[in-house]
Amino acid sequence: MEQRDAAGYGGCATAALGAATALYVWGSSGRTRRHMAGGFEGQGRDLSVLWTELPLVLLAGLLVPPAVWLLTMRLLHGHGPLRHRALVAAVCTAGVLVLSAWGLHTWANPHDPDHVRLSDAPVSDLDA
Repeated sequence: MEQRDAAGYGGCATAALGAATALYVWGSSGRTRRHMAGGFEGQGRDLSVLWTELPLVLLAGLLVPPAVWLLTMRLLHGHGPLRHRALVAAVCTAGVLVLSAWGLHTWANPHDPDHVRLSDAPVSDLDA
């Protein structure tokens, strides 16, 4: 019963942490701000991201970290004490969570070369 409890509690904790991280990264991105805030008098507001992007982001945040946790715990079953297996699973899950958050941040904040400032000059450095 000890193994099932550790796997269950760890899976639930990673699901909550993954969903919270995904929601935070998605909500604080420039893409989401652009869609939710809109422009002058709401021109350009696109609330369809609430039922297209948000559920997919939350679902990925809820499913990917616990899947890594449980897969790691299953692969290490019978190899050493439970606390060592849980530590390895936590490190693997944290790595996947960091990579997932970085990927989501990269996708939600696309690089726009037209808005890159090379210095504090009032004119663009590229015009010279």
